[in-house]
Amino acid sequence: MEVVILTEGGKDYGYGHVARCSSIHQAFEHYNISPKFIVNGDESIKSIVSDMNVEIIDWLSDTFNAEIVLIDSYLADLTFYEEISKNSSLGVYVDDNNRLNYPKGIVVNGTLDTSDMGYLERDEITYLLGNEFIPLRKDFWNIQKLKINDSIENILITMGGNDLRNLTPKILEFLNDNFPKVNKKVIIADSFKNTKEIESLKNEHVELIYSPNSDEIINAMSSVDLAISASGQTLYELACIGVPTVAIGIIDNQKNNIKNWVNQGFIEYAGCWNDDNLLKNILGRINYLQDKKIRFDKRLLGIRAVNGKGSLNIVKNILKEFYKNNSTFRPIQKEDCLKIFEIANDDEVRRSSFNSEKIPLEDHKNWFKNILNDDSVKFYVLEYEDDLIGQLRLDFDEKYPVISISLNKKYRGLGLSKILLSKGLELIDGKVIAYIKKENIRSISFFKSMGFKKECDVVIKNCDALKFIKG
Repeated sequence: MEVVILTEGGKDYGYGHVARCSSIHQAFEHYNISPKFIVNGDESIKSIVSDMNVEIIDWLSDTFNAEIVLIDSYLADLTFYEEISKNSSLGVYVDDNNRLNYPKGIVVNGTLDTSDMGYLERDEITYLLGNEFIPLRKDFWNIQKLKINDSIENILITMGGNDLRNLTPKILEFLNDNFPKVNKKVIIADSFKNTKEIESLKNEHVELIYSPNSDEIINAMSSVDLAISASGQTLYELACIGVPTVAIGIIDNQKNNIKNWVNQGFIEYAGCWNDDNLLKNILGRINYLQDKKIRFDKRLLGIRAVNGKGSLNIVKNILKEFYKNNSTFRPIQKEDCLKIFEIANDDEVRRSSFNSEKIPLEDHKNWFKNILNDDSVKFYVLEYEDDLIGQLRLDFDEKYPVISISLNKKYRGLGLSKILLSKGLELIDGKVIAYIKKENIRSISFFKSMGFKKECDVVIKNCDALKFIKG
């Protein structure tokens, strides 16, 4: 599968788009897909994507023909998006504020609250909206949450990828004067133009962290009691770990994000970068957060808002939509024999089966040959190109047909079981039965979600099982 990710970033644009697109890139890799990553920007972005193969070009005048094209941009106009929609199997548009009347495809807005942004329900658009789609890099997918200490002994200062408003030295000097014994950790990115000014303020209670990678950022965030941060992508990372945060507005397009965070309760907002009372407000917010109970409550609000897995949720839904529209549901053919053997003999499929032993190949070939000529069985596969996504069987030996499904392990976790089962149910006019091992909690939950109801307990091949029925 060919996937292209387009975005912009650098000294002139900032790094928020690159950061969130890099997390989506990692999520595609989690599903064994290697996207082509193209950034309209400068060499400074490489400090953020050092572990990825990134092409830095002005892509605005290019045409892209790929199965999936994802774009995260403030520069591209509607015509560009329309070309993507026309030339790709699926266009995916990362948005912050309902910027355009997007063409057919998927619109992603991973912010806390999109209810007042005016998104209109349209048949040709799938929306992925809200905090479950906040994209963070893989280091945040299973992160250890912050421990709340009795007092504030360590403060982190992080003003984004370029400290656009030259706030870091001002805040550091202010903290040195007002909290001289408190330890300060200061993030300094490659694009900072004020590094020497910051370095001049270093003392025994100041640690400077230069161009940190994801692990170093997490370590810094996890080792402090409080953060003072710009109001961009970093807020989501701090919330994911649970770091109580004093936030500062840096650019106009952060206003909606700040409003959502204030309403949600995680941040303490000190004001915009050019407010006359900014430093005084920071002092007030720090003093307010001296209370351990308040910081503990902030921690809970943060981790409830951002679970870290937003990029995985985005890619999962993208792939589900793609396969739903680009796969074929058809009866089995004799050429499917070995592919079905691989699915049937997978460890997880065997554990779910009433006969958990591995199947010898010759036995499978004989069984498959008989199935092809058995009128009491209908056997289907869901296919993408030359690959089988999964299989579905209907056995008509009982009063009502018995349905069973299994997925190729490459395609699990994408919600494709629902598509496969739905297509099978469309073939049946009346009731249908499913037998599931009692221990198979995941399958029981899935069939219940598809409208099946438990009828009774049964024993099949010495296995305790449940009989479910639908219709």
